Amino acid sequence: MASVFASIAAFVLLTGIQDLGDELIVEAQANMAARTVTMEAAEARRGAMEMTIRSTADGVLVQEGVGQVQTNKGDREARVLLAARPASQGVAGGTATFFAPPEPPAAIARRILALVVLVCGALVAATVIIGAMTARRLAAPLNEMVEDVLAISRGHLDRHIRGEDAVGEVAHLAVAMERMVEDLLESKENQEALAATETEKENLRELRRNLAPMVFEVPAGWVVESCLIGAGGTGTGDFVDIMADGEGHITALVGSPATHGMAGALLMAMTRAYLRSSLLGGAEPAVAFDGANTSLHRDLARGLYCSVIAARLDTENGSVELVSAGHQAPAVRWDAEAGQLRKLQPNGIALGFDKGPIFRNSMETMHLDLKSGDAIFLFSPATFECVSATGKVLGEAGVYQLAKIAIEQGMQSMEAQLRKHLGDEPESDLAFTLIRNSG
Repeated sequence: MASVFASIAAFVLLTGIQDLGDELIVEAQANMAARTVTMEAAEARRGAMEMTIRSTADGVLVQEGVGQVQTNKGDREARVLLAARPASQGVAGGTATFFAPPEPPAAIARRILALVVLVCGALVAATVIIGAMTARRLAAPLNEMVEDVLAISRGHLDRHIRGEDAVGEVAHLAVAMERMVEDLLESKENQEALAATETEKENLRELRRNLAPMVFEVPAGWVVESCLIGAGGTGTGDFVDIMADGEGHITALVGSPATHGMAGALLMAMTRAYLRSSLLGGAEPAVAFDGANTSLHRDLARGLYCSVIAARLDTENGSVELVSAGHQAPAVRWDAEAGQLRKLQPNGIALGFDKGPIFRNSMETMHLDLKSGDAIFLFSPATFECVSATGKVLGEAGVYQLAKIAIEQGMQSMEAQLRKHLGDEPESDLAFTLIRNSG
């Protein structure tokens, strides 16, 4: 804006000077004519003076000088111009003498000065006005931004940095401050989320500690062990349980809820409670699963379910009932006589997924005998996906290797080997149980 006013002022000044120059030429011509007539009437005679010679556009030589001129009224200072007359038609040429004032009239100088002062004054006034308007335009957005920052600092986190009317660097500043506030709010939300996650993790750890497998005396000739490796985060709620009903039956089971975090932990606790109530009452695994499915389907929101695999051992004769409710990890049986590991995957759908009829029709109970040296190993499906620090996935072969270590060296050795592979806490909870005939 200031540059526009400066251009206008310069144009006005140049136009005024040009017009004044035209007026000056006309006035100088009139003054020279009047002075020439006056000086000739006074019989003026040019004295000695220094002359300057110049040529006009018409090729006429003109001499000009300023000095004393003698008149019948005394000496006077004047500007003298001598122009040579060309000879024509037998008439000899001569010299025409003209007289003019020695200096330009003071009025002309004053007019030029007044014009310059007027134009410069207008330019200064315009600059001051534009500067004040610009300062006000800059100050208003800055004041709004300061108010917004103060409001945010007092807890009004939904406040935004206003900068709609800002221009130039102030507009860039408004955008930068808005981004800074957004980053601060995001950081605050992340801190709050982290604190909530840490609280949830601690609550889940406490819940798992309080839901430990039953402690009981295992009959001679049998080894029954369990292992639960908690996730580094909130976990998946995978659980392990071992219980004895006092009638010679020991049941080991591993479960995996369909949801994570606190919801998964609560689903785990409900599933575990329903199954424990039935199994400790002497119910067979298939019957206990059916009762738990009915209760969970009634209590859970649609889409929530829990997969479980259970092995019920009769310690008197070594027979085992194996039942799976949608568990995606098979049981691993060690056949000592054949020296082989075998997968066992009974049919069945997850607990809580169906009201009842489809669940019952899909349920399959597998029967097997554990002879001397035989064992059965149950584990979480997430074990297949365990990744090492170098990016190596454990996979099916790795899980079977863990099963062999657990059978031959015990669950503690297996846990140590798995933690060595992980290098850190796993992303999912990992549950394991082992029943082995050591007789």
